[in-house]
Amino acid sequence: MFRSEKLARITIQVPEPFISATTGVLTRFKLLHLIRIDETPLGRLGYGAETDGSLLAEFENLLHEADALAEALHAPLDGAVLRDEVIPEKEVFKVRERLGEIRGEVEATLDDLESTAEILREKKIRLEKFTLLPGDLDFSRLSGRRFVNWKIGLTPTQGIEKLEESLSEVHHALIELGPAAQERSVVFVFGLLKDATIFERALKGAFFEAIEIRPDVSGKVEDVVAALQSEIAGIDTKIAALSGQRDIFRGKFGEELQLLREKIITARRMLSARRYFGKIDKRFLITGWIPERLFGQLAEEIGRVAEGQALFEKVDPEDLREVREGVVKIPILFNNPLLISPFEKLTGLYGTPSYKEVEPTVFFALTFLLLFGMMFGDAGQGAVLFLLGYYIFRRLYKYMDYGIILMECGVSATLFGFLYGTVFGMETLLPALWFRPMESISYFVKVTLSLGIAMVSLGLILNLINAIRLKEYEKLLSASGFAGAVLYWIAAGLAMKRLLTGAVAPGELRIFGWTASVLMIVIVLHRPLYRLIVKRERPARVIQPGLAGELMESVVELFDDLIRFIANTVSFIRVAAFALSHAALFIAVFSIANVVSHQQGGGASYWLTVAIGNVVIILLEGLVVSIQTVRLEYYEFFGKFFRGGGERFQPIDREIDSGDRPRAPRP
Repeated sequence: MFRSEKLARITIQVPEPFISATTGVLTRFKLLHLIRIDETPLGRLGYGAETDGSLLAEFENLLHEADALAEALHAPLDGAVLRDEVIPEKEVFKVRERLGEIRGEVEATLDDLESTAEILREKKIRLEKFTLLPGDLDFSRLSGRRFVNWKIGLTPTQGIEKLEESLSEVHHALIELGPAAQERSVVFVFGLLKDATIFERALKGAFFEAIEIRPDVSGKVEDVVAALQSEIAGIDTKIAALSGQRDIFRGKFGEELQLLREKIITARRMLSARRYFGKIDKRFLITGWIPERLFGQLAEEIGRVAEGQALFEKVDPEDLREVREGVVKIPILFNNPLLISPFEKLTGLYGTPSYKEVEPTVFFALTFLLLFGMMFGDAGQGAVLFLLGYYIFRRLYKYMDYGIILMECGVSATLFGFLYGTVFGMETLLPALWFRPMESISYFVKVTLSLGIAMVSLGLILNLINAIRLKEYEKLLSASGFAGAVLYWIAAGLAMKRLLTGAVAPGELRIFGWTASVLMIVIVLHRPLYRLIVKRERPARVIQPGLAGELMESVVELFDDLIRFIANTVSFIRVAAFALSHAALFIAVFSIANVVSHQQGGGASYWLTVAIGNVVIILLEGLVVSIQTVRLEYYEFFGKFFRGGGERFQPIDREIDSGDRPRAPRP
């Protein structure tokens, strides 16, 4: 928390006979961020390892086959836990043979089920179309026509007149049999065979969709429909029997397929991982980043499977020349507790902090929940958000993090609902433990301005910490550094005193004026002052701006930062504005409910309207408030201290599965 996990760069040398076992340890261990060997000096010397591409392709094919079998059997794809070591070179034959045996046993049933299901779909489509036709229409009387061309089908109702006009040049008959869905009608069209070309062109222009009548169809439509229904019933019976056999196969092979699939994925990962390795003679080289606290555990496990023949080297990031020169980035591994870690997704949307920066997720999470609760304060609606988040957390594993965020937002909204005395918009059920927004607008504005000053100040403090950690000492004297922060705090303190008490002493204004003048002079002269203090020459540049250019640049930065400080602080008034709009929407809902209740003459319509209004407010305001909260976090808070430009830590399983992480620039 507050900073990313401390990492170390490790290099492992493993004899070739133990590479499969070692790779298996790495894939189970997961918390290793691999570095491609060709991005290191050893790689450029030609010590890259060769991966057996044909074996990797074989496992890719086996994975597709296992997935296809599992999908056809409706078997779950996840859940297996490997307990045995996987050696790709040995495992490929066993897996291929076993998948072949399973496929041979279930293939006939699955193929029969698939073809029968396709026949059923075709029969149902035909039945659906035939039910549009009159039951007494007799196809026997239409067969064997030697000079007449006829079609039955669907055409847009508004296009029937156009179809009539298109056929006006030839002998024809058009009978409208009745309406169909989607503003279309069923029509029966007759024409002469000698006019077939004109006939087809006119139908195409009228967007005519023919109902295909096979030559073997005879008798009345009602008889054809009855026959189709009987056939469909028979097919349904057959599909039920085949589905039952498929369920038996699923029970017999489902768990085994999961295990085989997990072996294939593990073997594929191991082979893919070797693309990152190097090789010197008969020893493989593995290099990457790992949490320093876990190095001993990993070394012990690999030493065990490699029978003590593995060699390890651990290097602190500060000791690497490439890191000091900024050529190689240290990946960022977040280290947050369960209730905070879901917010890493939202932090990541803004960027990834560099290795020495303050890790902002905990600050983001706490301030996000505070702002959301203040804007969406309602005990009843907060409880609804909590229950919705709990459902997502329990049922939708892929979105579990968002479920946790939603639950926490629900708790915050419920807490502020009690503080505001609001339950589903009703303010008569609970006393306000703090204040009611609509009754204390001016006070609410003062609260949000105070919150804005607090969050901007926190951003400035975090910026000072980052500047010290990154040794950007020159920036401490700039408008965004310590000098600018002091100027902001003095001005904000006087502004809040004026806002709360209504007066500021003349002596305080004079002190502020002199202090502000000194600080602004320091900010404008911060570059030459810093060089004077540390006795450092100006850095060599392609184009030297000169002292006048530096001063002009500092003046522009000063006024730009001062304007941003004011704008960022005032921007937090939107917290009060959206909280008030939340309350105003409830006023509108209750007004509409009263009108509806009077018109309908009953209380049920009143509460139904209130319930619908609450649903609309939860969906609409929940989205709007979330967007505004993220906006305040990104622009008013993160903009004060977040530098970004870091690289996210990629555990070995994600790294080799994606295979598309951008390569770091070579030194």
